[in-house]
Amino acid sequence: MDKIISSITNILNIDDEILTKFLSYLHPMTVPKKTILIRPLITDENVYIIEKGIARSYIMINEKEVTSWFSKEGELIFSTNSFYGKTEGYENERVQILEDSLLYYIKISDLEELCFQHIEISNWLRLLHQKAFVEMERYRLCMSAEERYRDFYAKNPEIFQRVNLSFIASYLGISQVTLWKLRKNIK
Repeated sequence: MDKIISSITNILNIDDEILTKFLSYLHPMTVPKKTILIRPLITDENVYIIEKGIARSYIMINEKEVTSWFSKEGELIFSTNSFYGKTEGYENERVQILEDSLLYYIKISDLEELCFQHIEISNWLRLLHQKAFVEMERYRLCMSAEERYRDFYAKNPEIFQRVNLSFIASYLGISQVTLWKLRKNIK
């Protein structure tokens, strides 16, 4: 659980007793590459944390896969509709495991209870969500295609070695041809 622990402790200073309690709720599972972990219209009562591996979240728009997020070691995976409640636009959300992976899961209800009991856990989740929200909004509203590429590459160079480039192009909101040109012209 090293990646999970460092993910939490890099974000905030958490009491060892509370961290130990949180970790006691986690259950390991191995998931093979290409598995669709979260499927449309199926309630998933768990939040997953990646210890080893990578996943992508995506939705279908006009029969086309649109990648909305990548999650790697130390990061969360969950069904938007199960975690937040029914959220319009996410009815056909999927999460695909892109590498053979080791995940740990916790029931959403247990995580919610831990958040009520321990402000540190609640703050950890809040800070993760804030960071993700700000990144998504910056990409959508404030950056050109080249800026999105540069920023994403600077923050996640290993993803370019681990993930199909069509998924990255989809996430950045550009065509594969544009991604190829940006990669060729920007070193």
